[in-house]
Amino acid sequence: MEGGTKLVKQILSIDYKIQIIFALAIRILLIAYSVYHDSIFTVPYTDIDYKVFTDASRYVLEGKSPFERHTYRYSPLLAIILTPNILVSSLFGKFLFSVIDLFVGLLIRKIILYNIQEYYEFMQKNKFYLKMRSKYIKNISENDQNFCNITIAANTGMVVWLYNPLTIAIATRGNCDSIAGFLVLSSILCIQCKKMYFLAGVMHGLAIHFRLYPIFYSLTFFMYLSDYSFYVVPKEENETDVKKTIFKKKYLFYLIPNRNQMSLIAGCVLSLSFFITIFYYLYGYEFLHETYLYHFIRKDTRHNFSLYFYLQYLTAYIKNIPIWQKVLVSLPQLVLLVVLSVKYGLDRVSMNFGILIQTIVIVSFNTVLTSQYFVWIMVVLPICLWQIKTTLRAAFFWITIWFLAQGAWLLPAYLLEFKGQNTFIFIWLQSVAFFCANIAILGRLIMHHKPCNLEIFGKMS
Repeated sequence: MEGGTKLVKQILSIDYKIQIIFALAIRILLIAYSVYHDSIFTVPYTDIDYKVFTDASRYVLEGKSPFERHTYRYSPLLAIILTPNILVSSLFGKFLFSVIDLFVGLLIRKIILYNIQEYYEFMQKNKFYLKMRSKYIKNISENDQNFCNITIAANTGMVVWLYNPLTIAIATRGNCDSIAGFLVLSSILCIQCKKMYFLAGVMHGLAIHFRLYPIFYSLTFFMYLSDYSFYVVPKEENETDVKKTIFKKKYLFYLIPNRNQMSLIAGCVLSLSFFITIFYYLYGYEFLHETYLYHFIRKDTRHNFSLYFYLQYLTAYIKNIPIWQKVLVSLPQLVLLVVLSVKYGLDRVSMNFGILIQTIVIVSFNTVLTSQYFVWIMVVLPICLWQIKTTLRAAFFWITIWFLAQGAWLLPAYLLEFKGQNTFIFIWLQSVAFFCANIAILGRLIMHHKPCNLEIFGKMS
């Protein structure tokens, strides 16, 4: 076990530039393999959506609407970006998504380094740090062990993204969700590391335009910039917890924006309005419906892990669905998102963890859930790993449970899709089991979240 841990540390200590080059080589090889696979096998390696993107780009080049391609329900910006699929090579998009994957890895590393160092500087000014520094922390320099620990923590997050089989497959198969992840992390970088709040708003607005789900992070970003946000202070030995409730008497004042919050809002509104106005002018109501409105009314009665899968199947042909049913479906998710936004948005050292668990809630409670949605979680998980204190055995157990629950769903889904057997009730039962697995893992993550992870700095001998 000790030898294995030492080997892992040696791998994580490899220069991050070499890791990037190696990750790029893996992706290039898989893109090359995809050409061979698609020419030989009946079931293609390339994602069906990639063909949809390419067809939409062809329509754009012909001066037509990308929405003339049936099932294209993305921003027209994506079709425009991928026009080189027609002009240069059909593999252009795969290379683009793979390169963006690498930039996501670099953003993850930079965000972790900044988060740890910023919290370290906070503790330097904190009386607890001044009292306890001889026990825990030395000055950060390139020559001491603590710098090494911090670098390993940052490299761990980057490596978890770069070598994750799911994220590699998503990019090389031609799925565009790495772009949304890049935009979300860029927003976080601008808010936390660069303190460029207007630019953060611009990036956030672009992220919302590209994929709707980042809109749920808006309140978290807003609260992070609040005058009432705070850092968690490490407690001394034998000290009782002092709970800082979010429900103070001045609660309503939290919603009054300060200058930084106004900059964030202005950037987001201007960015989102710009793209909506331009594309509405070009493509009219069809753009609004396919890019935005469709996702609020979408139903998927076949390829869907969602807890609400069977409900959608049973009500597929019912026109007048009672309003209370829609409220009951949406309310749990919305309540959780608001509470989590305020709780973790105000906690300056835990905002990223709040984004992570909000994403898990968005994905788990969504009425439509497909495999590509898991990338939304994968992109923010690495920036929180340094604050999740658990054993490798426990982490392996969680991952195993998650894959088993997903695998159990795939069996009745296969019998339905390829054998034509009526397995809807079994698919629903497995969807319930998968939902329970997701919520159980969410609970464990919250339980093992350690915002004041002093061990990241290393203890003095």
